[in-house]
Amino acid sequence: MNIVLLYPIIIFIAGAMTALQPLINARLVHHVDNAVWASFISFAVGTIILLIIAMFMSGRVTPINTEGLKWWMFMGGLLGAVFVTAAIYAVPHLGVATMVALLIAGQLIFSAILSHYGVLADIARPMTWTKLSGLILLGIGAILTLKG
Repeated sequence: MNIVLLYPIIIFIAGAMTALQPLINARLVHHVDNAVWASFISFAVGTIILLIIAMFMSGRVTPINTEGLKWWMFMGGLLGAVFVTAAIYAVPHLGVATMVALLIAGQLIFSAILSHYGVLADIARPMTWTKLSGLILLGIGAILTLKG
């Protein structure tokens, strides 16, 4: 398979899974009766799976070089925990389609701002009228999902 096609397919499938994840986690809340514990269980399972995959790929547990890492480089897990927990709370009230529409709108609008200024990137990717128009339409679409 052409590598140019592989990444979009992988990301599309990952996007489809992000629509399923909050539904599964919301059901988990019914059994553990606490959204934060449901998030913890979700991350614990993910951590174990990643450990198994990392060991399988390298054949062993390899030391991680943390020299030169900044404190904020560890915040990805915190941001993921916020997303998962917020989705658990929101999905029963908004529905998965509205939650994902708002999620994607938030991701793309904030990503465009970060890209425009080159935050944590090697190069800035300035905002264009075309990109801005798409973001406005996306925002309108996300708002319209709230009306349904």
